[in-house]
Amino acid sequence: MNGLIWFKHLQDIFNYPKIDDIWFTTDSSQFDIDDIKEVFGTATEVMISNTGCYVFNQMILRNFHLVEKLKIRAADFQNAEIPERILIQNFDYLDTFSTLEGATSMALDELLLINSKKSYVGLLQISAKQINKFIKLWQRGSNPRMEYLGIHYTNVNEDDNEVIMKGISHQVIPTDQRRKFKPAESGMPDVVEGGIDIFRKDGVKATILFKNRHPFSAVEMIVWFDHCVIES
Repeated sequence: MNGLIWFKHLQDIFNYPKIDDIWFTTDSSQFDIDDIKEVFGTATEVMISNTGCYVFNQMILRNFHLVEKLKIRAADFQNAEIPERILIQNFDYLDTFSTLEGATSMALDELLLINSKKSYVGLLQISAKQINKFIKLWQRGSNPRMEYLGIHYTNVNEDDNEVIMKGISHQVIPTDQRRKFKPAESGMPDVVEGGIDIFRKDGVKATILFKNRHPFSAVEMIVWFDHCVIES
């Protein structure tokens, strides 16, 4: 209770009643999760990183399941697998970041479970054919809430871009064409330069972007819902 009183006191001093985020990292499991929940229970973003305790990580997720943004590592769960009950939650932003020591293990079926508006999957072990299938399934109606998906992958090469787009009707947009995109979780618009436009069966447009950054490549998928479009 003393911690809560001091925290409220600091909020009054700095005139900032909100709690933007809370980061659980090394030795966090030494603290009582109920006390943390009492003090920081209104946080809108939670990040879990290397706490060293699988059980504590599960307790965090049970106590902070209503946050808007969640950042987690597959390595912080048993078998290095992110629970499906996390993937299906409707976060504004889900970041499954990874390190060079531990790539994310996630099958195509698990990608299809993601229900967040904006998602980032770090160092995913996935094939170009699986990404191709994911895009085709999105065109048929999967991942309906998705506004943005970013994937850094470990075993897809720049030459595989044609495999990713195989059998998908598309239009190549010149790189000098700049469009503004506003995801729901961010107040600042992103500038999209060029890309490859595709369409879902209901007419919703998306843009595929290939980012070839050493040492790993990335693919981004941006969905142009009406509320995400900013007219120039």
